[in-house]
Amino acid sequence: MILERITEDNIDYAVQIQNELFPEENARQNYEESVTGISGYEYYLVYEDGNCVGVTGIYSYPDDNDNAWLGWFGIRKQYRRKHLGSQVLKMFEDMALSKGFRNTRLYTDAVDNEAAIAFYTANGYTSEPYDNPCDPACRQIKILIFSKSLIQGSADPWNSRNIHLSEQIAKQRQK
Repeated sequence: MILERITEDNIDYAVQIQNELFPEENARQNYEESVTGISGYEYYLVYEDGNCVGVTGIYSYPDDNDNAWLGWFGIRKQYRRKHLGSQVLKMFEDMALSKGFRNTRLYTDAVDNEAAIAFYTANGYTSEPYDNPCDPACRQIKILIFSKSLIQGSADPWNSRNIHLSEQIAKQRQK
């Protein structure tokens, strides 16, 4: 399995794959910020045997040196149920550990998302609801935050610290 960094040369293809995986959302602004270095985030196309099987990314929040976040992770429909998602998730965890992070985290919809919830749980992640009064999106979308420790023990709860979901949704709406 190969991770290919999203660059100016492949960003349109990456957005095409992301839109296939998440048709109601748009990662272009996140990808552009990554390509230009504005965000410090890293996004990748995932290849297996020469075929693009999905996308993934890694990011962190400023002043939070312990937690790496999984970004825009998805495996294309025709490649699911082949353990590729678990392999990519493990690659993300290894990358996070090599960068000095102690925990991995991600967020996903809590409603009508049973397959993703089961997948993350089967891969050793624990979940908690996200409910931050400073993040208005919480009142519109039910979100779960999943966490996994990369060292001994379990990750401390996130306790609904701000993940800036409202800001991310605004980015996704830009075309």
